[in-house]
Amino acid sequence: MNSLSCFLALTLLPVGLSIAQSTSTTPTSTTTSGSTNRMQDLYDEHHGINRKKATTTNAPAVSPTEKSATDQSTVDRSPSSQASMDGSTSRTRIGIRGGVTYPFFTEKPVGVDPVLGFVGGLTFNFGTGTVSFQPEVNYTRYSQKVNAFGFTTKRANDVLEVPLLLKISSGTYAGNRFFLNVGPYAAYAMSASEDGKKISLDGTKGRFGFGAAAGVGAAIKAGPGHVTVEVRGLYPLGNTDSGFNTDSKTIFGQGTLGYIFPLGGQ
Repeated sequence: MNSLSCFLALTLLPVGLSIAQSTSTTPTSTTTSGSTNRMQDLYDEHHGINRKKATTTNAPAVSPTEKSATDQSTVDRSPSSQASMDGSTSRTRIGIRGGVTYPFFTEKPVGVDPVLGFVGGLTFNFGTGTVSFQPEVNYTRYSQKVNAFGFTTKRANDVLEVPLLLKISSGTYAGNRFFLNVGPYAAYAMSASEDGKKISLDGTKGRFGFGAAAGVGAAIKAGPGHVTVEVRGLYPLGNTDSGFNTDSKTIFGQGTLGYIFPLGGQ
């Protein structure tokens, strides 16, 4: 009788457990260890059932190497990279300049009046900081009117000028700048004219001259380079015939616009 009772109990126990589990409203967690109650444990132990622990799957962590590769694939937008792209770290620049000339007399000659002329040429600049070196090659015409005996004559001198300037600038090439140019210049008288007619300078002495130049201006950022605006004065200090002297009564003024841009990066 006892054996029959045990057999019935073991037979009906799974049925009861199955009904209890199907009617339960609380979901069983897949991450818990073993059964949720003691009766389930007894049933599993009797029937030799071994329930494994469920594990959760975590997303793989990103290794330092993979993170470094991801960082390198992004665009570098640091200030130094931007400076390299816009050319503000370039050590060499080239540009053009052009404008008008006008002689100023510290002691006006009788019957002579200044007239507008022109200037145009190439500009080079070496350096990135506050101080840089700026040599130039300019073709220049200085003109004046001469009144004598009731007649007016327009005279002009065409000169090749090579200023060697020290440029002192504010700010950086990444933005707008103000600057001061100062230094010596060399000049060569190429030709002369009177009322548009050429006058030969062959055999004329003192065609090679020299002097000092100074100018102030601004460089306005535009595209990869800068638009330059400058007012400059050149004071002759002699020539190869008369030597050095400071007796000149004329300051040759220039007002120019230009554009200078970088050549390559740093």
